Amino acid sequence: MSYRIIIIIFFVVYLFVPDSLSQNVIVSPNQFPEKRIKTASGNLIIRTVPLGDRSLMPTPSDESERIKYKIKIEKDSAFYSLKADVIEKGVISDRFSNPIVLNSKVVKGNEILFEMVPDISKPDIMTLYIYMPTGTVFEYLVCDNNRKIKYKKIEAVDQLKNSQIPLLLCYVDNEKNDTEKLLEKYLKDNLISITSNEELQETILKYIEKYLFIYYTLSDK
Repeated sequence: MSYRIIIIIFFVVYLFVPDSLSQNVIVSPNQFPEKRIKTASGNLIIRTVPLGDRSLMPTPSDESERIKYKIKIEKDSAFYSLKADVIEKGVISDRFSNPIVLNSKVVKGNEILFEMVPDISKPDIMTLYIYMPTGTVFEYLVCDNNRKIKYKKIEAVDQLKNSQIPLLLCYVDNEKNDTEKLLEKYLKDNLISITSNEELQETILKYIEKYLFIYYTLSDK
């Protein structure tokens, strides 16, 4: 049975209302079968819960690494986008190409703050938690038991406008650990050390069959 990658995005929206009222929480499909809505990324289910009740929120395992990002904008004012792509045999999956933050304007000298927590405590599924001031995003990477889910952080590269600026690579490795062996050639202090996204594409990504790639872009519009 071949492995597959599944991505589901959902947000938690906090409303500034009295404690006696409620908030809407968007949760993953099939978890709480109440109100189903269709989106570009697939079906989502909404359930209303008391404001401040976080019991429905999944949390990463205690041993999961918390990766904090503080990205200072060095270039002129730009529009910032944070994205997650699934690549299969060199082709971006349109079904699972997800803008996490799309076209948010940032000014030179400002900082973009968020946190990513890849939970790989289960052998056949990774949950990537992305915490932002506006809410929480979840990405799922699933595989068969005879394969392994892994991830590597990517060393910061130049902030070139209209270019993908890599942050995190999540991948499914085979029994021989072929991808891990490939990455060892490019690791520095356990980070993938590259000079540009083009170098990442040519030396690493083109040799990985399927992966989840987190990156951001800066553009003029």
